Amino acid sequence: MAIQIAVPMQQGVEALCSENHARRKSRRKVICSNNPSRVLQRCGPSHDWENSNATIVKLLPLVKRVALQLRSHLPSHVELDDLISEGTVGLIDAVRKFDAARGVTIESYARYRIRGAILDSLREQDHASRDMRRRIRKIESTCQDLERRLGRPASDQEMADAMGMDLDEWYQRVAELQLLGFEGAGSRLSPDVGKRVNEEDLPAPPDGDPFALCYRREQRDLLSSALACLTERERSIMTLYYKDALTMKQIGERLGIDESRVSQLHSGATARLRSRVAGMLGRPSAVFGRAAARTPSPAQA
Repeated sequence: MAIQIAVPMQQGVEALCSENHARRKSRRKVICSNNPSRVLQRCGPSHDWENSNATIVKLLPLVKRVALQLRSHLPSHVELDDLISEGTVGLIDAVRKFDAARGVTIESYARYRIRGAILDSLREQDHASRDMRRRIRKIESTCQDLERRLGRPASDQEMADAMGMDLDEWYQRVAELQLLGFEGAGSRLSPDVGKRVNEEDLPAPPDGDPFALCYRREQRDLLSSALACLTERERSIMTLYYKDALTMKQIGERLGIDESRVSQLHSGATARLRSRVAGMLGRPSAVFGRAAARTPSPAQA
């Protein structure tokens, strides 16, 4: 799931493996419209070079837009040109692999691959530094302590107060953790085009297999129980997004809130569901899932 919390990143992580960063930077060059030979080399001998190059040049502005969106959530030492370079590699890959028969536009598919290429590049670097892990452990501990004391999940404001920061700083911290280690973990994505996968699209259990049928029923019951930890508004957002397939903007228009607020509520609800399900199964929650588990207070929602 894309992270769209619209707050600047002021507290960055330590340098993302600076030696590797410098080495990668020295051998990379932003691929642009005045360097078509580099583009064509990546397409392979059997590719329609002329059409591919034209498509890549046409979609290059999309690379910059995606890179700028991600850049707003990253520490200041991460350079925009590096993100654009990695995103251009994703664009080339998208043009090579695009299949119009899948029923999606080249722009939608390219955006998915561009974003994925940039995030993969960030994860290849040592983003989970010791300082980051220390902050994650502190958030986990604070969240658990508050839940024990309150007997319920802590709200955003309660977490911010316990961490000694204001609400905007808390949202910054959650956005940082999600982007660097939690991106996309909350939704099931098709490996080809990034579409949400509906339950009816999943393979049915083999006929007459009581274990498979029982397992699916238990999964459904588990999720239904976990949904009880969400507010009514969060449940509405999850239903509209996953069942009715509305966009964040459409959901915001229906609920009377802006798109960024829908994204915040969706991110928090998804993370808390993951944490609750992990607790029901007797497993510790994912590191970043616990960090982002937060319940908006009635005033926030």
